[in-house]
Amino acid sequence: MARKGRRRRVPRFFGITFRLVLIVAGICLLLSYVSSYIDPTKFSIPMFFGLYFIPILAINFLLLVIALLSRSKSAWITIIALLPALLFAERFVRFGGGKENGGQRIRIETYNVGLFRLSKNKMTYGQTMDSVYSHIEKSDADIVCLQEVYLDSLQIAKKMLPQYQWRTWHLIPHQKGQRSGNIIFSRFPITNGGLIKFKSSTNLSLYADIVIGEDTVRVYNNHLQSYAISPTALLQKIRTKKTFSEEVGNEIINVHNKFRNSVIQRSHQVNAVLDNIKKSPYPSVVCGDFNDIPMSYTYHKLSYGSKDTFKESGKGFSATFSVLWPLFRIDYIFIPESFNSISHKTIRCNYSDHYPVVAEFAKQ
Repeated sequence: MARKGRRRRVPRFFGITFRLVLIVAGICLLLSYVSSYIDPTKFSIPMFFGLYFIPILAINFLLLVIALLSRSKSAWITIIALLPALLFAERFVRFGGGKENGGQRIRIETYNVGLFRLSKNKMTYGQTMDSVYSHIEKSDADIVCLQEVYLDSLQIAKKMLPQYQWRTWHLIPHQKGQRSGNIIFSRFPITNGGLIKFKSSTNLSLYADIVIGEDTVRVYNNHLQSYAISPTALLQKIRTKKTFSEEVGNEIINVHNKFRNSVIQRSHQVNAVLDNIKKSPYPSVVCGDFNDIPMSYTYHKLSYGSKDTFKESGKGFSATFSVLWPLFRIDYIFIPESFNSISHKTIRCNYSDHYPVVAEFAKQ
């Protein structure tokens, strides 16, 4: 009798433990859903769950499979937790395609060129710059927004990409006359330009008022606060450790502190951009390197009242950051709700750690 009693308690113990695992995983997933609606300057913990949305989602799917195979009655816990994921799916992957639309089409490209020094093909600075130029010529965009441009002199900014008659930039001076920053190129007239400076940061938001036909549109070229962390370097550090030592643990804690500080700083930057958008007399196209994923406060705030061109007319995976592809989309193009999104494409070229994003839209 004693043996039979012990046999019954073992599966019951594991059943309770499995149910607790399902509940915890489900709560983590629910927190990732709400993370983009919570200002991290007021409460920062949920943003970590948003950051790990994809792994948390994958864990819940795995647990659901295990629950179904074992015919566990607790499977409903994970099913309930997974259902809201359908509402967020199009932020990451889309099975549709472009849309036909009448009217004047405007083609826009955003591209973080990585200082022309992050080519995966081990090209030189000059070779990378020439390759980026060639890519831009082929993409044939009417408006091009570049971030992390690095030039040997200001004169280059005046002469590069001569097919674009109008341009505006903010390039921070370095030693020996070198410059870095953002540039907007346009085939349409630029009547005004401006800069949104961010406190205690070299990141910036550059904008230009561009006349398209009889209307004017304000285009924002953003480069928001980065995490100041190299995923490749972090993985290399961990791999060099023979065991999961205290040193590796401290490294991970340090990384998460940097994540938190960067997200909070980025939230302030988002608010500064939104303040300018509210004061703008023109409809706004907001694009650039946001350094944040779709399950973030950054995405929620800047996309509110706009159309995400990927959600409207993209296809396939949305990722724009080449490292750990296809997990990270951090480059975006948002257009006014009154505009129609026609196409959206992420071009997988290897001239930077980011992929360029090209979209077409039309005014209604």
